[in-house]
Order: sequence, then C-alpha cells, then structure tokens
Amino acid sequence: MKRSIGSKFLAFVLLTVLVNGCALVPASIPPTIIPPTFTPSPGVTPTSIPTDPPPTSNEPSWVANIQVIEFIGKKFELKFKDATQPTQIYEYYLPNESPSDWFELVDIEIYPVNPSGNTPIDFANRTADAFKQQYPDMQYSLLTKNNSDEAILDFFYPTATREGYLEFDAFKYFRDPGSSHVIGFHYAKNVEGISSSRSSDDVLSDLRKTIKEIESAMAEFNLFSK
Repeated sequence: MKRSIGSKFLAFVLLTVLVNGCALVPASIPPTIIPPTFTPSPGVTPTSIPTDPPPTSNEPSWVANIQVIEFIGKKFELKFKDATQPTQIYEYYLPNESPSDWFELVDIEIYPVNPSGNTPIDFANRTADAFKQQYPDMQYSLLTKNNSDEAILDFFYPTATREGYLEFDAFKYFRDPGSSHVIGFHYAKNVEGISSSRSSDDVLSDLRKTIKEIESAMAEFNLFSK
C-alpha cells in the first residue's frame, strides 16, 4: 500500500484534546455529510452525498447474507441494517454492545454508482473531503493499492458518542467483483481522552497503537472471502 497523505496527524489530534480538555461533546454534523438514518454516532461515516444517483439494479445482494464479521480477532454481529437508502448499510457490533451503546463497531456500506468518479479512491477522497470540511485543521491518512483497486482511509474525530472520548475511524474501499458498485468496510472505535487519571502520553500511546493495529488489519482484510 502507498501512503499518500497525513502520516503525522496524531499531533493535531492530541493538540485538539489538550485544548478542549476531557469534556468532549459530540459535534453536530451537517446532514449533507452523514445519512440521517445512521444511528450509532454523529461522528461516524461521512460518506453519503445527497446528490448521488439512485442504486442500479445489479446491487451486490450477497452482503445481506453476512451475519458475522471477524476483524482484529473479534467477532462482530449484524445488529442493524438499512437497505432502503441510496447508500445501503449493514452494522455489526460486539456481542455485548449495541447501536446505542458501543466501543467498537464495523459496518459494510454499498454505495450508489457515481458517474463523477466510481473507483475506490474516488469514494475515499470524497470521505476525506467531507472530514476536512468539518475539521479543516485535522489530518487524515490515505493509502492506496494498484492506483485505484483498493483504498484505506483513517482519521480521528476529536469527539465521540461518549463524553471524554475520541473516535477513530478507518475505511477500506473495494471494487465489488460482481457488480459496478464500490463497497466500503468501516471500523470505528471510541478511544478514551485525557482525564485526571489518563495522561496525554497515555492517550498518544493508545492512538499510535490503534493506528498501527488497524491499518495493518485493514491491509490484510478481504471482505469477499468472508
């Protein structure tokens, strides 16, 4: 994989945490960035663009049969889905977590065919642009393989669904081999921020560990073999 931007974004994240302290409150995301039907977090998945065309008839229906996803040595179970929107979404949670109470989740997103750019890197760039619109001073990491066959994007939000936490998000975009769609695999994690019992060094160490683990896991992950 080739890294193209943003390898030093941890400093921006930590600076934001230090400025805001531990009382972090979820930000309000414009509805043009996140589908209003996505329930887990206002800081997750800024990938749906309202101007996307409607889905075509050759959608990858095999996704609906995936009930469990194994990732980073954990099993995530299907607990929410919405196949009625232009961007279809299937959300998976740990056995003891739920859409309203989670620390980690994964989801699969099936995107409408976009005539203005329908490769994995096109979708990765649109997600990155939406993120930068909300947080202009924050950086992201974008890795590509074979120019456009696969793309991995990750970044930290300085807010999360839990007060005092950051949210780490990573996406891997694939070409669906059986249709003209691009499919996204998304991982999110709430990471505890700075507090009276947690130093900035602890937070930074956790962020580095998370980035290393998830980028490596994303590079190896093959949705189509599951």
